[in-house]
Amino acid sequence: MSIKSNRDNRASPQRMSRREFLKQTSAAAASLLIGCNSAHRTDDTLSLTNGILIDGTGADAIPDGAIVIRDGSIVSAGSRTQVEIPAYANIIDVQGGTILPGFINAHVHAAYNAWILKAWAKGGVTTVRDLGFFGPYTRAKFVTRDTLNANPKCARLFAVGSFINAEGGYPNAYWGGHIVTVTSPEEARQAVNKLIDDGADVIKTAMESGYAFGQSGWPLLTPEEATALVDTAHERGKPVTAHVTSARDLERALDAGVDEIAHMVVDKLSDQLVSRMVETGTRWVPTLELWQGVSRIYPISHGSMAIKNLALFVEAGGEVVLGTDYAGARKVDFDLGMPIYEIEWMQEAGMTPLQIIVAATRNGARSCNIERELGTLEKGKLADVLVVDGDPLVGSCPHQSPFDTARGRINIAYFT
Repeated sequence: MSIKSNRDNRASPQRMSRREFLKQTSAAAASLLIGCNSAHRTDDTLSLTNGILIDGTGADAIPDGAIVIRDGSIVSAGSRTQVEIPAYANIIDVQGGTILPGFINAHVHAAYNAWILKAWAKGGVTTVRDLGFFGPYTRAKFVTRDTLNANPKCARLFAVGSFINAEGGYPNAYWGGHIVTVTSPEEARQAVNKLIDDGADVIKTAMESGYAFGQSGWPLLTPEEATALVDTAHERGKPVTAHVTSARDLERALDAGVDEIAHMVVDKLSDQLVSRMVETGTRWVPTLELWQGVSRIYPISHGSMAIKNLALFVEAGGEVVLGTDYAGARKVDFDLGMPIYEIEWMQEAGMTPLQIIVAATRNGARSCNIERELGTLEKGKLADVLVVDGDPLVGSCPHQSPFDTARGRINIAYFT
């Protein structure tokens, strides 16, 4: 089954044209775009009606849904019979499309680029989280992030700034020197405070002994250093994500109390570790697109093992977050825009279309530490809204993307 390119964002012929849409929204809502995204604040009131509403909370879809937006925030969302639409509102009939939150890709790299951020926004990914850039750490990256976030055509960007790890540890052990290194619990606390003071949205470390790279014995933070790192981040109100690729390293990360695991482990995952993940509420960003790509290049089975392990986690009720590990033009051909490949592989692991949408919206907002503002279509939150053709919950083929019905076409992307 072919999946339409996520770069083809043209509205279908039976839907309103861009000109007709903009005419309906009026000059006050001129920051609203179709297909190629946009928008920052509008001082007017807008209502989207006659669509299927999926609010991102995990609740069932509402067949006859509507949403009212005022000054960039959601006033109400729900069934058309329950949503009061002001007489002065600009009303957009979405003609049976699906209204849902903007998608979040919670694991990318090389995102400090306006062209890349615009491409994500055009594809319906309105927020991305950069989990470490290539090159020495400098506070200037956060300045660049803030500049990019002021551009209304770019997906919003959240960032860690740098890994924190032991000297010689990952990613230094494989990619070269571009992380903040520490040699004691006190240095770990200082490094966390420095990154947060500079502007880090999230703290990232690596519990990587080398398994996924066919090696072993790479330097790791001591248990005391790892605990100091996590405790300091939590004291400052920031979540901690840990790069992990093996079950043994996963255990170390859980011992330290991290909030999230970046990458699905690619060796055998025990029921005990799965239960511990679920009981502690530790999120998982599996990056299946990465592991499938690696398995296509090298004679290894990381892709199939990652799917099996994710299936165990999903069956146990674990919280999954969508993230691809996009890193620009490299050997793995990552999706730039709507992450169709990642969605396909998540469904292959047993996730339902609704679970995948929640992973890409509410759970992604939790990963970015912004769930009070984004991730679901609820009163008081920022109006971060997509409208796609068709119903993404429809589709029974095991390897079918829930966005195949919608053909990946974003007809409206409105975000503040």
